[in-house]
Amino acid sequence: MSDIHICPTCNARAKKVRTADSQGYQLKAVQDDDAFAKINQLKQMLEKEKSRNAALKEKNASLQA
Repeated sequence: MSDIHICPTCNARAKKVRTADSQGYQLKAVQDDDAFAKINQLKQMLEKEKSRNAALKEKNASLQA
C-alpha cells in the first residue's frame, strides 16, 4: 500500500516507493488530486475490512470451541 507524504523539497504530495538498486526509498509525485482521494478512500476501506475480518475470526473461533 502506498504511503502518502509531503515532499520536503517541493511540498507536493508524493508516495514512498522502494528503489530497486538500494534499500532506500524515493518519493514519487502524485499528480492527480482524485488519485490522492482514492488512495485515502482505499486505505480507510482496507482498515475497515481488517477489523471486520478480525471480528469474524473471533466469532469463528468461539463457535468452534
